[in-house]
Amino acid sequence: MPVPIPSIKNVLLAGLLAMAGAAMPAASQAEDYPTSRPINVLVGFPAGGPADHAARILTKLLQNVWPKAKFIVLNQGGANGTIAINNTVHAAPDGYTLLLGTQSMVNIQYLRKEVPYNVSKDLTPVAMLLRMPNVLVVGPSVKAKDYAEFMQQVKAAPGKYTAFSTGIGSDPHLALAEFKEKTGYQILHVPYKGGATPVLDMLAGRVDCSFATLGTVQSQLQKGKIRALAVGSEKPYPLLPGVPTFEQLGVKGYAPAVWYGVLAPKGTPAAIVDKLNKAITLAMNTKEGVEQLASMGATPTHLTPEQYNKVYQQNIVDNGKLIKSLGIQPS
Repeated sequence: MPVPIPSIKNVLLAGLLAMAGAAMPAASQAEDYPTSRPINVLVGFPAGGPADHAARILTKLLQNVWPKAKFIVLNQGGANGTIAINNTVHAAPDGYTLLLGTQSMVNIQYLRKEVPYNVSKDLTPVAMLLRMPNVLVVGPSVKAKDYAEFMQQVKAAPGKYTAFSTGIGSDPHLALAEFKEKTGYQILHVPYKGGATPVLDMLAGRVDCSFATLGTVQSQLQKGKIRALAVGSEKPYPLLPGVPTFEQLGVKGYAPAVWYGVLAPKGTPAAIVDKLNKAITLAMNTKEGVEQLASMGATPTHLTPEQYNKVYQQNIVDNGKLIKSLGIQPS
């Protein structure tokens, strides 16, 4: 039986209907969002770590804002977050797949030879969840009473004192590298492969200090087993009363800190991004949100998607320059 050939009129009508149908979903998606189906929040690290903890704080607090929505945290650890990022990049841009992004994730394209995405182009920054400063902490091997005295000792013995990081190109490594660049003080970098070992080694006197993120060392600080000499915040940090900022100590323009945020696939409708941003900002800045983040050594933020994107893109550029200046070769 011959297949009927549609008339020009029917073809044009079908085309117009298709165009209208393509325009309608974005509006209807934003209206129905976020209750059409569960929202998957992808975390590129194993359960129990700080990124996973942040994701679970986020979803719990968002549930209070959107009681009818359902959230699922999916841990997709491996390859320094690459698996979770790649799965987000290739997900439908409808707001139902989100990535719990960390600042260290933007470094991956400078540290690995083959990355199947471009972090500056293939993701849409939605909302910054939190900021957490890097802190200059010292263990029992350092007898100096404060930052000034410690720096006198470092200056007198270049390369004698050691600082741990959680790996080549990690946030503590880049914080140390920038500090050395700004001050000229020579502190020997000792990279570890994450985990609790570096903190334990500092407690045992095998390594002297670190420019660690506060969440990594907060429990040891609270127990008085290590000391904070300086904090990487622009203003005195409320969670570390009495600890001076690097700026106050004379290291101008140096305020190392990390952020965690929510990102979505490229092409996610602006209406959904805006809806998410407002809900996340509201959730994280509640009394419960502030308290939950404080337990991680972090504070919430109030950035719009545009403001977050500006920070995000600048981090990619700045970290790329720093990593290249260190001579780190992609592996």
